[in-house]
Amino acid sequence: MAPKTPSTPWLSIHLGNFMPDAPDSWQFLFDRAKAADAAGVDKLTVSDHVVFGENLEEYGRPEVGGVAGGKQPTGPDGQWLEPMTLMSVIAGIDNFFLGKRKFIEPHLRNPRFHFAEFDLLDKNELAKYFEEAKPDLVWHVAANSDISYGTSFTDFDLKGGTIVTYNVLEAMRRSGAKKLIFSSSGAVYGEPTIMPTPENYGPLFPISFYAASKVACESLITAFVHNFDMQAWIFRFGNIVGPNPTHGVIYDFIQKLRQNPEKLVIRGDGRQEKNYFLVEECIDGMAFAFRSIPMTDETPCDVFNLGTTTISRVVDIARLVRDGMGLADSLIEIEGTKKAWPGDQPRVHFTVDKIRALGWKARFTSDQAVDVAIRRMLGHLGPLEVGS
Repeated sequence: MAPKTPSTPWLSIHLGNFMPDAPDSWQFLFDRAKAADAAGVDKLTVSDHVVFGENLEEYGRPEVGGVAGGKQPTGPDGQWLEPMTLMSVIAGIDNFFLGKRKFIEPHLRNPRFHFAEFDLLDKNELAKYFEEAKPDLVWHVAANSDISYGTSFTDFDLKGGTIVTYNVLEAMRRSGAKKLIFSSSGAVYGEPTIMPTPENYGPLFPISFYAASKVACESLITAFVHNFDMQAWIFRFGNIVGPNPTHGVIYDFIQKLRQNPEKLVIRGDGRQEKNYFLVEECIDGMAFAFRSIPMTDETPCDVFNLGTTTISRVVDIARLVRDGMGLADSLIEIEGTKKAWPGDQPRVHFTVDKIRALGWKARFTSDQAVDVAIRRMLGHLGPLEVGS
């Protein structure tokens, strides 16, 4: 479709979705939207009550109604939203190996979110799901995020990273999906001789099975993109922090101090320093690149470092956790080994000049992201509003 200009006519239609009683299924609405898109309609609008919000505590009391019934009115005199200018349906897949179902439970109430629980190693099930969903865009963020795990199970990242990525790409090829957002990692740089490290640094010598898998995934993606008329946006992150961790330095420090409030032991030599990045800003940065940086026939795929311009020291993170838990007198002890574990990268610092030059930058520094994450994990702070 050619880009729209102020003088180019737009065709918009409204999808009628009001009726006396709720239907057995809203699939008919999605089918109409797909048909309109296939016919060349530029914009769809749909009006709705504010009853499908994902924050369950915000729901009003239906028997009261209106603003008096809560922040999201549900009664006959409730306020209305402006018509939405875009309707999308999101399909998600996970096997909850590291994550937990409770983290997404509120979103399952959203009728526009379709979730399936199975392992992406099941190539046939994945292909079937893609054939049914026919996704316009694939966000591939599945991987083993616990890097140390790969040392004990050397094929784990091969299966959960490389083979899973192949399965996703093959499912895209078979279903006709053309656009991919992929979460790679700054771990691909290994122990670089240039810091901050740019995207064109090479050769890449990964030092963990996780990083080796990410390098292989990037290679598979570029091959599929060039052979099957696809487009891909690849992102290399620092350490992503958020409210629902299952591992990681902040999570580990909190657990250690809960078990022993008298002392906190830091693995490694205590000089580790890495880039930390809020999960909301990570998603925002990926979305910005997809919206604003088009791929072309000449450049169907590109890679971007994504994170902050700063780094955080592990000893400072330990102090923030200790103080946040009200344990200022706890002793911080350095273990003294060269690395925290085999495959660990003591220093991760890459440049984000490329994405910043294109118009996006993180709002929070690495230290601020760490502070926010600690307070959220301890229940002192809720979700944040971020945006490019």
